[in-house]
Amino acid sequence: MNPMSSVLSMLPGAAYACLFQALRRLRGAAFMLSIGVVCLCPGMLRAEAVQNVETGIGFGLEYNDNVKEEKNGEGDFITHIKPSLKYEYGADRVSANLSYKGDYQYYTGGTSADDYAHTLDARLSLAMVENLLFLDISENLRPVYRQASRGDVVEYDTRRDQTDQNIFSVSPYFTLHPGERTNIKAGYRFSDIRYAEESAPGEGSTSIVPGWSSGQSAMDSNVKQQHELFANAERDVTELFTLLFGYELLRQESEEQTDFHRHKPYLGGRYEYSDSGSVQVRAGPMLTETDDGEESTSFYYLAGVAQKLGRAVLTFDALRDFTEDPESGRNILRTSYTAGVGFTFDRSSLNASLGYAEYEQTIDAGGTKFWRPGMRYIYELTDRLKANVAVSAELDAGSSSLKSDRYYASTGLNYELSETSWVGITYRFKNVDTEGHDDDFTVNRIMLEWGMTF
Repeated sequence: MNPMSSVLSMLPGAAYACLFQALRRLRGAAFMLSIGVVCLCPGMLRAEAVQNVETGIGFGLEYNDNVKEEKNGEGDFITHIKPSLKYEYGADRVSANLSYKGDYQYYTGGTSADDYAHTLDARLSLAMVENLLFLDISENLRPVYRQASRGDVVEYDTRRDQTDQNIFSVSPYFTLHPGERTNIKAGYRFSDIRYAEESAPGEGSTSIVPGWSSGQSAMDSNVKQQHELFANAERDVTELFTLLFGYELLRQESEEQTDFHRHKPYLGGRYEYSDSGSVQVRAGPMLTETDDGEESTSFYYLAGVAQKLGRAVLTFDALRDFTEDPESGRNILRTSYTAGVGFTFDRSSLNASLGYAEYEQTIDAGGTKFWRPGMRYIYELTDRLKANVAVSAELDAGSSSLKSDRYYASTGLNYELSETSWVGITYRFKNVDTEGHDDDFTVNRIMLEWGMTF
């Protein structure tokens, strides 16, 4: 029997159905990995190849005192079933990775329809011609906020403002080494990007076999295809300084937006000024030409600094580039700056960050400028018992209409029952404060969980 099939057969029926439904709708991401390795390149497989399969299941009972996130909202008990799967394959010229997590949520009091959430990251890398020609295939499913200006999803936030993003990519490329100090990577990348089609936020499938996720029946919203030609080069000028330069040409074809070409040449460098510190900068113009004849030019940059000081690591990142906006289907310009500091002690760790971001206005009203402070602390009370606390905020710094601030906090305990099982309890808090409106709301959630891997 196939090892993966043997492991999957151990999952409970509902958990397995949750996993199967996600993989079926992902155009065969899991099958892409296994069939690609076995059928496309049998000559690359080695007897000494390393394979690792880890599957898991978790159960949770949560109480949410404001399920629909409204003023004086109604509470409910929620049962969670959380299957997971990790698969890794490595050989001389082949590597494959698959990571899946699911979360089936059943609302005991019927305050909301059942919800089915999935995340998946599947990747296959092949060395078609050793040290010269390569092929990367990937599929990624993850939750994102409906408005890009909300930034990255806050860990364990409720799904009321979210949708699902699915990106499938194929990229053949080659690498050249014309000299000891020069490396070139050039190729083509095809990407299919789509979002979940929603009936209404918070309305999930009521069928026994899990649907896509909250109120979403198909990945058919804001569908677009991207074709990208790229060439990136690195030249080691000295042992400490590396020159970076390249060019990218993007063609996007969309069902709901105007098609366009985008040119992005860049020049930059990477400097390792000490054993514990480095800085990297890339910058250049971005010229966008639409099929309607419109042209626009924006400036692109990517910069990062990292410095280690004893137990502390200091970081600073800056980015100006286009990003996907799920709600409008447009590419919008984003500028962001993030400073962070992390400390590692004998039995604890502390990470804090402060971010600022500006976004081009979307077709819908909403904030375009945000401050995002955050902090997370983890402490090992014993070898098996860990405590954690986290706080973060999204502070509206310049809305065109309504101004909303969001505050998050969580704390919890996790206890390792054995090397493969654990139990935990977590409390989470969320507050949304909208200026000039009386429909502000607060959400309190407490959850008891048990999980194991095998």
